[in-house]
Formats: sequence, structure tokens, C-alpha cells
Amino acid sequence: MTQPSAFNIAYLRKILEEATAPDAKWNSRSLSLAATSGKNPYLVRDIVKGKSTNPTLDTLVGLAKALEMDISQMIPAAASVMHRVGGAQSYEMLEVVGAVAAGVWREQTEWSQEDRYSIEVGPNPFPGSERLALKMEGLSMDKVIPPGSDLECLRVAYGYVEPQPGDIVIVQRDKHDLHELTCKRLDHDGQNYILRAESTRAEFQEPIVIGRPDENSISDDGITIIAIVLRAHQSLYARRR
Repeated sequence: MTQPSAFNIAYLRKILEEATAPDAKWNSRSLSLAATSGKNPYLVRDIVKGKSTNPTLDTLVGLAKALEMDISQMIPAAASVMHRVGGAQSYEMLEVVGAVAAGVWREQTEWSQEDRYSIEVGPNPFPGSERLALKMEGLSMDKVIPPGSDLECLRVAYGYVEPQPGDIVIVQRDKHDLHELTCKRLDHDGQNYILRAESTRAEFQEPIVIGRPDENSISDDGITIIAIVLRAHQSLYARRR
């Protein structure tokens, strides 16, 4: 059976990651076997790792049954990405879930549901990958991104797109239980990856060296690139939040 039109692969991955967390009832293999009547022990692993991006409706029904969920919970009509059609062009609505500081490291906290809002974006240029939206705060990238802009970002996961020098990126720094974010331009000096500001302010000109990551992760000493900025959307009206 074919996949339903409202399907969202990123939303399904989130469900499966939570269902197979270390303290959860299921692990990846047991859930896979339950959902496929013992036929495929690697189903969940392949979906979570991005090897399977187009599961059939039968697969979704099997997963929903194993997880004791209604199929509508697994294929929400109004998940964080919603679709509409205007004329001949397709649009999507992407939810802004938090803020990122350009200039200083800022503790990562997701906004409460009542503080979130949606922005209109174009179709996903990398089908099957996950996008997120963050509000830009600060002036360290004000030459290219005005403060207050909404950033449409591609999450770096599952091997869809690798960050490259020249990309504007969202970077996370981990300190024990504290997670901090910033937004910078990624550069490389021949040995190390570097984060550079593009600011009119002198205080933001010092680059941040983040080392020599391995082939699987643009990270070093607790610093990880979690997303690539695709577009910056600037509102021309005052938001009421």
C-alpha cells in the first residue's frame, strides 16, 4: 500500500526514537519484529538512520499497532510542517520553536507552545530530511541576517547533507547538562574548522576555532553543528507573542 499524502518522516523518526529510548519498553529490534510480524528486525533502525524514507502504509499500520497508537497519531494532518497550495506553487508552514543568539552562546531552550508561531516556507529541497525554524537574536551576523529574522534550517542528521565551509550554521556547545546555541559562518583554515561572525560590530570579529572533527561529525570538545541555515525570513510587521 502506498504512503499517505500527509506523511512526515521526521515526525515518525521522533516517535520511534522516543519509543526505543534506553528506559522505554521497546528496543529497535523488538519493535521492528512486532511491527512486521517477525519479518524485518531492522525496520526501526533503518527509519531512524535515514536508510528508509518511504515506508508503506502497511508498515505504518504495523508500527501504530505495536505502539498501541491510533494511525492518525502517527500521521498527523497538522504536524509541525503543514502544506497548502497557492496557485501553481506549493508552500509549507514551519513552526518556529525557539531562538538562537548570533554573537554569544545562548542556553538552548524550546519555547512553550503558546509562544511558538509558524512561518511560510517553500517545499523542502531535501525530501525526507528534517527542517526546523529558529528566531535570530543578536548582531554578529547582521551583515547578512538582520536580527529578528526567522531562520529556516536543515537539521544535520541521517547523512542527507554535510556542512561545508561557506555554510551558515547553527552550532551547539555542550557543558554537562547545559546546551548552548549560536549562529555563525563555517570556515576552514586548512587544518581546523572555524566559526566566523559577519558583523558590523567590532566585538564579534574574533573567530571561534572548533578543531578537526572526524568524518562522521562536525564537532570537537562538545561543539557540534546541528543545522545548516537554508534561508532567513524577515518579517515586515511586528509580531505579537
